[in-house]
Amino acid sequence: MRGRFEIDDMPSGFCDECGEEATGVPVDFGIGPYEFWGSREVQEDWRIVSPCCEADVVEEKPVDDLGEEEGQ
Repeated sequence: MRGRFEIDDMPSGFCDECGEEATGVPVDFGIGPYEFWGSREVQEDWRIVSPCCEADVVEEKPVDDLGEEEGQ
């Protein structure tokens, strides 16, 4: 388990950026450790994204502006 996500429950579909088949992976987009007025904290921002482009994983293959499927 990474973050609060179960690896077995990741969404499958297509990368919204490049159109390739993808299974989502959890990625932390947080800034990590920081200090604010003497208080040490860690900021986490976990999201499920495609492993290739770190974009959303969508159910249908995305189409470009010309109406053609991406990733061809």
